Amino acid sequence: GQPFINSGDELVNGYSAKISGTDFDYHSFIPGLRQSIIIRAESANDFMEWETDAPSLTEKKKYAAFIWVAAIGSSPGNAPMYLTTDLKHRFGFNTDGREEWTIESDDGSSLSFHSLMTDQNGDHHGYMILRIPSAKLIRGRPLRIKVSGSSSHLTSWYMTYKQQVKTGVTLNPFPALIKKDNTILQLVEAGIFYFGEETDCKIYANNKLVSNAHLNFGYNNVSIGLPEVLKPLNINLKVLTGNFSVSTVVTLNPVRKWNVDLIQHSHTDIGYTRSQTEILAEHLRYIDYALDYCDATDNYPDNAKFRWTCEASWPVDEFLKCRPADQVRRLVKRIKEGRIEVTGMYFNFDEIPDEQILAASLKAAGRISASGIPVTLAMQNDVNGIGWCMNDYFNQLGIKYLNMGTHGHRALICFDKPTMFWWESPSGKRILTFRAEHYMTGNTVFGIQNGDLNKFQYNLLTYLKNLETLKYPFDEIAIQLSGYLTDNSPPSTLPSEMIKKWDEVFEWPKISNTTTEFFFRKMEKEHGNDFPVIRGAWPDWWTDGFGSAARETSVTRKAAASFKANTGALSMAAVAGIKLPVGTQNKIDLVNDALMFYTEHTTGYSESVREPFSQPTMEQRALKESYAWEANRRTSSLGEDAMGLLQSLFKREKEPSLIVFNTLNWKRSGQAVIYVDHQIVPRGSTAGIYDSKGTRVPVQALSERSDGTYWAVWLDDIPAFGFKKYLIRPLNGENSKFSREAPQSLENKWYKIIPDYSKGTIRSWSDKDLSLEFVDRNSEYGMAEFILEQLGNRSQMERKMLVDFKRSPLDTIWFDSVTEGPVFNSIRFFGESETTINPKGYSFEIRLYNTEKRVEIVCSIVKKSITDPESFYIAFPFNLKDGKHFTEVQGGIIETGKDQIKGSSSDWYTVQNFTAVRNSGAQLVMSCNEMPLMQFGAINTGRYQAGAMPQSTHLFSWPMNNYWVTNFNADQRGGHTWTYCLTTSGDISDSYASRFGWGSRVPYLTRILPGEGTGDDKTEGSFIDGWPVNVILVSAAPSDDGKTILIHLRETDGKEARLSLKNGLTGNPLEISGADVTGRPVGNSDNILKPLESKFFLLKTGF
Repeated sequence: GQPFINSGDELVNGYSAKISGTDFDYHSFIPGLRQSIIIRAESANDFMEWETDAPSLTEKKKYAAFIWVAAIGSSPGNAPMYLTTDLKHRFGFNTDGREEWTIESDDGSSLSFHSLMTDQNGDHHGYMILRIPSAKLIRGRPLRIKVSGSSSHLTSWYMTYKQQVKTGVTLNPFPALIKKDNTILQLVEAGIFYFGEETDCKIYANNKLVSNAHLNFGYNNVSIGLPEVLKPLNINLKVLTGNFSVSTVVTLNPVRKWNVDLIQHSHTDIGYTRSQTEILAEHLRYIDYALDYCDATDNYPDNAKFRWTCEASWPVDEFLKCRPADQVRRLVKRIKEGRIEVTGMYFNFDEIPDEQILAASLKAAGRISASGIPVTLAMQNDVNGIGWCMNDYFNQLGIKYLNMGTHGHRALICFDKPTMFWWESPSGKRILTFRAEHYMTGNTVFGIQNGDLNKFQYNLLTYLKNLETLKYPFDEIAIQLSGYLTDNSPPSTLPSEMIKKWDEVFEWPKISNTTTEFFFRKMEKEHGNDFPVIRGAWPDWWTDGFGSAARETSVTRKAAASFKANTGALSMAAVAGIKLPVGTQNKIDLVNDALMFYTEHTTGYSESVREPFSQPTMEQRALKESYAWEANRRTSSLGEDAMGLLQSLFKREKEPSLIVFNTLNWKRSGQAVIYVDHQIVPRGSTAGIYDSKGTRVPVQALSERSDGTYWAVWLDDIPAFGFKKYLIRPLNGENSKFSREAPQSLENKWYKIIPDYSKGTIRSWSDKDLSLEFVDRNSEYGMAEFILEQLGNRSQMERKMLVDFKRSPLDTIWFDSVTEGPVFNSIRFFGESETTINPKGYSFEIRLYNTEKRVEIVCSIVKKSITDPESFYIAFPFNLKDGKHFTEVQGGIIETGKDQIKGSSSDWYTVQNFTAVRNSGAQLVMSCNEMPLMQFGAINTGRYQAGAMPQSTHLFSWPMNNYWVTNFNADQRGGHTWTYCLTTSGDISDSYASRFGWGSRVPYLTRILPGEGTGDDKTEGSFIDGWPVNVILVSAAPSDDGKTILIHLRETDGKEARLSLKNGLTGNPLEISGADVTGRPVGNSDNILKPLESKFFLLKTGF
């Protein structure tokens, strides 16, 4: 290109050293240059500043031209930016997408931009030049340049790259051997900055001419071939033109013989790039195309033949169901050849699905395997974590390998380089796991889809050289890519074409299209004994995004908990010999389908935050949300099916009766909420509920309608996996007292709670049995305090920091009322905030139970629709000396921060059924059915510190946020209610905490039968007896014919458990056999659970 500075100007390097600003890693027009400073147009307070070289001002030139490498991101929208200097220069420019522009100043200064590259996003990269009259400068003094953003609420950006722009040569010896004139040469890349008219140059190595090159103004990249060395050797290189000469020394080392396996796949987002209805169909079409591309490249060299990995099992499962037999045979043939590969993960899942949902997600892999297609690989991409339970599941299913293509956007990544290791489950099972690079590194870093060999080779070889610097120990590496630079990409033969080009030039490295399993098998065979064993959970950073969908996340969790109860009730029916309706299994599968489609990692449109109310955003959001409500609707219907079957076991009593079913596997006490028609208990009366011994149980009215009333009923000792019958008698009079006078405290025989009426919080919560105070009196926040957090901009979270924010309590808070009842006593507050729809936009109720050692905090908000970045927390500043945090994750219990892979999410967690604070003598357990996001030790948002541990025993619930810039929702609106359930105990076991957490989430099932019957003697009993005390029944589901039940168990206390069960109704032993996660029988299985193991068994009902 032609020079774009005046020959009469003094050229000055415009970037010498950073003063302030946010570092950023991003591509540029100079190969390998990625380190930059970035600002965005989100806040006028956002700025960067750097120092230039000092102008010499000795050549009597009228102007000094300060030049630096820059880029302008205009794709998010047009926004103003401002450049100033310490000499009072000021220029305003816009992110308007122009390739070249110049802005003149009154004093003769000017600012110009010259684009040399437009990237895949349409953003421009090139040089920025600040031209200032020499008379305005001070000799020998560097210039300080500052670029500021604007409060445009756009993510448009400007970058200055940390690259000195001055005449010189940078030599880069690459780990590559090239073919040239029947000789093998070692590749050295020369980066030459040259500022003059276009010219030719000669390059000498140890005074021998080795290359001729053409130099353009600015940066030039020149490839040089030198004789291969077998030991380190210094080479003197010289670049010479008529008016330009530079000499330097390069050290050549022997070339490492790399093998690079390219793994092409289509990253499966259900939606995001296009509507879910389009994308789902596209992934089946992609398999058709992949088969055609196999045919089209059959005559290519083997390493260049098209190969493709089906990232998710859902498309393959559907393909096998709907394609003609000939097309299915084509697929099976290519799979057996190793040209197409199938994997075991149904979708890419985050931490919202529970153990049961994740187990159900593997049924597709079981069906594929049953059709004769082996499935030995699981691939999870984009999400930077995976459920710990999957390790046990994979082992049972014969899946030997796990590939994790994690994504470091707003997340830390485990390990400093790609790492293969044996990942160990809680029970000690192992799966060979590869923490790969980003799942589209072949596109985002190498640019393989562009077809430009020069850029591809530079990017690939720079990457390999960096692996050597990081001491990556092997000569084999796998790189994932898509056909094009997009999620949901169709397959492409572009990588095949690039490999053919590569092979014409390079002897080493060797690159090949391959499959993931091929890479694993090779690595296992050659290095299997060298890989480390790592035991720990792998929590996902991206789970915070589901805080932007609090309503649907809540309803999904409640549906999943109810679903466990409902399939358990159907299993009870099967054990009782009741014939199940035709299609029951299909109904179960449809619930699981809806749960899986909601808990898959894609929430919405790629532009969901930038364009929060656009048609694509609203349509994708509505369809995603529909999965949650479909799951809720279907599981409710399934529950009614179960109750309709089980009620047939009981005769109506003379008086109306209540039958309660406990589908968990231990004798359980707790609260059920029932709706009683006014036909049975007239309006104004109290529901008197009595057990078989005539003892009246505590009940308390919650709310009423014209036809009936909701009652809280406290139930004691409902048999394990069993039932209990009660009689209902209407009684005169109210059973609760209501008052507007604020009490000094709430107190029962276990606890004393003292509210802080000025803040609407809990000042003190003391345990009388343990003589412990559980609220930290020195905390900045009170227990259950509402904390609104507002960010100055979203981009700071992209930069893994939080510096521009404000935290506020409720604007107003007031005591409303106190209620005293047989089940619980409560104090209610109302409050208002700028994030709520007022009046009374927020409410908070403290419930102290009279029936067991239990406290509940019930919160409600009527949320205002706000798209500016905000969130809120509920504070729980617990106090327990030497306490540590323990949390149930998918498939096990971890000491928070400790029992997890370093670099996995430690700022926030998705709590499954409980979290606990525990020391050697006591523990506090908390469960929340609706809002699973929690932070431990402090508010950690923006910390991003690998391996961080909780700083204290404090806990902060994080119900809602909208901090993401893509995929997740930009706003939330309307009413939400959620409940925290708490207890304390001197029992510090995991079993105690597990039973409290599971018991607080999995509901009792109830059926009210009218009276006027003859009655029976079935007052209580278990359908299945003999459950080990250290085992949790995760789920139970009957087969379609009711002859078998698949039970999913997990050992909780680190002790072996032996299973010996019997039919509690008949007393007959139940025949037990081992099964895999899909319910298929497995041979050589004993009826033993190893410590902390998740395992599946089939029970024969005998009917």
